[in-house]
Amino acid sequence: MRTTIDTVCGKWTMPVLWELLKSESRYADLHRQVAGISQKVLSSELKSLVNHGLVDREVEPTVPPQVTYRITDEGRSLEPVFEILHRWGHEHRSVA
Repeated sequence: MRTTIDTVCGKWTMPVLWELLKSESRYADLHRQVAGISQKVLSSELKSLVNHGLVDREVEPTVPPQVTYRITDEGRSLEPVFEILHRWGHEHRSVA
């Protein structure tokens, strides 16, 4: 359980994975999609997710290089868990 929590439950990890579950993204697009995340934190999160095998990083040999991030099959296996958490949050959010 601890490994799972350490891997996917950081403040920004789940929002980044949630966006990548929707579609592959380039860095700048992902930065816009995840509101409030700094460039430094996004870079760190992506590096960690790539290292854990949840995200794939493809570099196109252009000038400047274009980098596309996409969820791996292992990362996609988290989709049902994220759907449950999303539904739970929607159903139990406080009306303030």
